[in-house]
Amino acid sequence: MARRRVYLHPVRWTSLGLSLLEAMHLGMPVVALAATEAVEAVPAGAGVLSTRPDVLARAARRYLRDPDAAAEDGARARRAALDAYGLKRFLDDWERLMEEVTR
Repeated sequence: MARRRVYLHPVRWTSLGLSLLEAMHLGMPVVALAATEAVEAVPAGAGVLSTRPDVLARAARRYLRDPDAAAEDGARARRAALDAYGLKRFLDDWERLMEEVTR
């Protein structure tokens, strides 16, 4: 997957697909339906979310034509994924929970 320039996420019914988070962790910009948790998981500048197929197709073509834009948005996607879904955030949350329940 990391050899690809863009991740297309046409899923409409899954709350948050693991493949979406994996692609973001790999530094791939996301082109996704603006549905489910994708709207929360993919921040502005990390890809394109829309309910319009023409907008999604245009975004995918842009990333394919412009590797620099894909790399820049992919880097933002990676930062967002690490901040929201990365191991550090998980461990920090777990540590806070342990401290709270052991007081």
